[in-house]
Amino acid sequence: AVRKREAGGGDGDGDGDGEAGEDVVEVDAYNAVLNCMKDEGRWKEALQLLHLMQPPPNTKEEGKVSGGEESFHAQPNLSTYHAVLGSCVAAGQAEQAVQLLLSMPDRGAKPISYTFEVVVTGLLKRQQWRRALQLLDAMDEMGVPQSTKIYNTVISACARAKEVGAAMNLFSKMRKRGIKPDVVTYNSLMSAACATRWKDALSLLDQCNREPGVEPDIITYTNAMRACAKGKKTRQALSLFEVVKDKGIEPDAYCYTAVIDACAKGNMWRKALDLLDEMRKNNVQPNVVTYSVAIAACGNGGQWERSLELLNQMRDKGLKINTITYNAAITALAKAARTYSKEASRLTAPQKYQALTAGGELSSDEISQFLGGEVDEVQLWTRALDLLDQMREDGIVPDTYSYSAAISACGSGGRWEEALELMQIMKNGGPKTRPNRISYTAAISACGKCGEWEHALELFDDMRKYGLQPDRVAYNALVTGLKVAGQAEKAYEVWREMCGEDQSSSDAIATARADSKHISPDIITVTDVLATLDRTKKSNQEKIDLVFNEAVRRGIVLPSDSMDTLWEVDMSGMSLPVAHAACHYLVQRVVEAVKKEECECSDLTLITGVGRKQPRPLGKQNEEGASRDFLSEEDEMEAEDGGQERRAAPPPKRSLGTTALREYVREILRDDFKPPLYSTIPQYAQGTVQVTKAVLQKYIDAQG
Repeated sequence: AVRKREAGGGDGDGDGDGEAGEDVVEVDAYNAVLNCMKDEGRWKEALQLLHLMQPPPNTKEEGKVSGGEESFHAQPNLSTYHAVLGSCVAAGQAEQAVQLLLSMPDRGAKPISYTFEVVVTGLLKRQQWRRALQLLDAMDEMGVPQSTKIYNTVISACARAKEVGAAMNLFSKMRKRGIKPDVVTYNSLMSAACATRWKDALSLLDQCNREPGVEPDIITYTNAMRACAKGKKTRQALSLFEVVKDKGIEPDAYCYTAVIDACAKGNMWRKALDLLDEMRKNNVQPNVVTYSVAIAACGNGGQWERSLELLNQMRDKGLKINTITYNAAITALAKAARTYSKEASRLTAPQKYQALTAGGELSSDEISQFLGGEVDEVQLWTRALDLLDQMREDGIVPDTYSYSAAISACGSGGRWEEALELMQIMKNGGPKTRPNRISYTAAISACGKCGEWEHALELFDDMRKYGLQPDRVAYNALVTGLKVAGQAEKAYEVWREMCGEDQSSSDAIATARADSKHISPDIITVTDVLATLDRTKKSNQEKIDLVFNEAVRRGIVLPSDSMDTLWEVDMSGMSLPVAHAACHYLVQRVVEAVKKEECECSDLTLITGVGRKQPRPLGKQNEEGASRDFLSEEDEMEAEDGGQERRAAPPPKRSLGTTALREYVREILRDDFKPPLYSTIPQYAQGTVQVTKAVLQKYIDAQG
């Protein structure tokens, strides 16, 4: 490693004609020392040694330092720089490495592709993908040959950071700079796109198929199927799976998992289970993720029993069940519980009584549906709690999602006390079990469904104390609870807070006032607030009108495309409480227009559709629990000619406690307005309700 430096400038091989000088250490020895420094993390010493070796900027005279003195140290070469760059990268000093790399041309050393690869790798280890993109631009400006490999590395980093736009932009630059993409390039791009852009992923697959010399592999198709799953494009994912088999590519566990996940997103649980069976037949072993998505598929399809069967299969096969898999099973139970709860809620109180006594006008199927749902709800919430216990027995700590799903199951089963107990466990647990917005919303909903509105308000307040801003779903859960409890004033307060109108008298609601400016009500809020106020409509009619007017102003109800003219309005799809308020709004609107002489009176046509029956709002039933029929044949004649007298209606023929929108609108027009607004159903437009000009003019004249 040591050679003689000759006074005459010779290289020490004895051929010079000057006097012999001092011993000089070869550059390879320096490089060996620098590599040892890299292994020991001594990046500062490495930079100091390089400083001793390097010539001043733009000086190419070997062995000279400023002042013309001879240097004892050898001139650094590329290996020297690579060793120092490697030291900085290994020590996590990526920015130091970048600065050194960019200064190399001024020091008389031209970097090569490998030089950039060393630094880019260090940047990406610290997730500094933006800086890596800048280095690729610098590489192009310096004229350094660029490889597909380094571009693939940076694109993969962008994909991991979920920076789809950056990855796609780099792909465009790659093409402009004449760098040919390979299958790894496309796989990395599709990995980035699959999270949010399923169309881009399929477009990339098409480009890959057309790229000369590039053939999509199993990873390419798997990424495309994952993208379809994320976009809930189940049919496209299944088609790609068939393409894989047609091309003779053997699907692996990842490929099967992706297509089963797509089936889960598309509520195709039977197909998901068929694919799981196909895996086994083809000797492809399902992994934990495969079972998790299959369990989710069954849960989305309401097949909670099959979800638990798959969980047991995993246990029998000795597969380690992780938190994600348990969460999928608990979520399956929670979703089934919500479904049963919704089915039961469609039955009115008299129907439930009839179901329990096996009497009345309900069919045996309706009775068994109600009773079966009630039994299943009990099974579901208890099974969800059992799974939490099983997780603990297996040494797995339930996380926030585990508890949130279990709370939801308890809420659907009417077990608000258990929901609150789970919330307390979460608060007392570690960071992984702390309640989040979903947990609080589920608990608020659980209390609300049982009419425990005080507890729901306490949870709403607690949410703020934990620094969690209630979102629209949380507000709606609270409003639903107030509706169940009949707390009309509180529900109206929440409505005004969401609209940013007033300071609430309730501490729990007032604490969220600042955040509510960004929380706008939706149709669920409108429906529940109106339903709550509608229970005592005589005292709350003014508030009902105010709520509906604000909902119209915000475009929540009666959007412009639903009102063809002042005299023809589409009400189809409205819930009964919203339809009730809409009738008052629409009649008042035409009355004001005629009184102000903005238009002449005409027939008022309301498009309702024939519609399915809905539970009737409280307060709209007679003493026997059934509403009266709306118009007899004579009444319809009277409605057409504007007659003065009203005749008795025949008894109802529909099932107890339910009505369709069309009949409900007719009843509101008849009973809520004085004189009554009798309506007809046109012979060739059975889905409309019409108030004739004569009847409407009579009402307008009566208003003074």
